[in-house]
Amino acid sequence: MMVFMPLFRSRVVVPIIASALLTTACGTDATGECTGTHLGAKVKWPIDGERSQWIRYGSGANGVTGTWIDLSYTPKGDAGLTEFGVNIRLVNGAAVNAGPETVALANEDARRLVPETDSLVVDWLAHSMGRSSSGSTTGFPETSGVPREGSVTLEAVTEDLAAGRYVYRYEDGSELTCTFNVPSPDRAAGWLGGDVDDDDDDDD
Repeated sequence: MMVFMPLFRSRVVVPIIASALLTTACGTDATGECTGTHLGAKVKWPIDGERSQWIRYGSGANGVTGTWIDLSYTPKGDAGLTEFGVNIRLVNGAAVNAGPETVALANEDARRLVPETDSLVVDWLAHSMGRSSSGSTTGFPETSGVPREGSVTLEAVTEDLAAGRYVYRYEDGSELTCTFNVPSPDRAAGWLGGDVDDDDDDDD
């Protein structure tokens, strides 16, 4: 007995598949956002898709060679901020393929957040920019200061992308969750530059 897929299903599946392929082929920009509360006010800051990068091998923050996830978000003037983000250095060759890995971030003398030892995260270098300043000495907004604690969850770290989220918890009870999905520029260039052979026809 032959079984036919209902017509409405076949019409839905094709656009979904096409959309997924388009996203993979043309997704050169990072996606994500920071949501939650900052200084008690609700915020929703989109990621800067062009400035955020997944640097698998190369120079990241301060010219240090290694494995970096460089993230920038756009606060749109909230609390006087024009930029907010972090440069995350991972151990060389870091990989997450079999489920999320969470790393705790501890407040060190109200100066910075430090990742737990012997984890995938080596350095946590926050950065922020005000409307009329070049940034604070800690890298965090002067108005809110360094979070009392935080964490970063790496959901995927591969040759193709770095994805996950980080959470900041502040003394006043505010909490920010910043998500990121940063594809590899090299991988994106390969798709768009024609390096991927998608011709499955047998010409023999």
